[in-house]
Amino acid sequence: MGFLKFLLIFFIVIYLLGIIGRFLLKYYVKKFQKNFEQQQSQYKNQNKQEGDITIQKTQSSGKIIDKSEGDYIDYEEVK
Repeated sequence: MGFLKFLLIFFIVIYLLGIIGRFLLKYYVKKFQKNFEQQQSQYKNQNKQEGDITIQKTQSSGKIIDKSEGDYIDYEEVK
């Protein structure tokens, strides 16, 4: 009798977790979709005309060399 009670409770818990998981999945999908739509609307609202070119500079990861090292020549090895 104890085993049947365990199985019944086990299947009820699994069923309830499936229902709760479905609602949580819908919530997160809607949240992700809303965030994505906001990003798209911000991108479209930049009022750019077709053919405009925008150059965005990134931080250069330039080599930092101490001034006391002397002259430094950056080269590529040719094989």
